[in-house]
Formats: sequence, C-alpha cells, structure tokens
Amino acid sequence: MTKRMAILAALASIPLLSGCLVASAVGATVGAAGAVVGGTVDLVTTSKEEQMKKDNARLKEENEELRQQNKASGN
Repeated sequence: MTKRMAILAALASIPLLSGCLVASAVGATVGAAGAVVGGTVDLVTTSKEEQMKKDNARLKEENEELRQQNKASGN
C-alpha cells in the first residue's frame, strides 16, 4: 500500500513542479538517450581517416582504368 501511496503522491505533485524543473528533467533524459544513440552511430560509421583511405584507393583504381583505356585507344 505504501508504494501505491508514493506513486500517487508523485503523480499528484507533478502540477506543482515548475516548468523549468520538468523541462530540465526531460532534457537530461533526452540528452542521455542522445549520447547512447551517438555512441552507437560511431560504432557503425567509419572515421575520416578510414573514409579518406577508401576514397584514395577508389581514385587510384579509377586512374588505372583510365590509363588502360587511354593505352587501348592509342592516346
């Protein structure tokens, strides 16, 4: 019965809290959730250095293909 009373008291006191307190509590919850999501995204995405290495490798392959095409066409 005491848990039920505590829950009811907490729910009854919500309108008495100032908007700033409620907003800061919600903001803290959203901020914590954002940190978790941000950490997960970091695990999935590649770093700038990794992306640069991939881009450089792709460009080297494209350049080699163009050289081979130019040799084949007689230029």
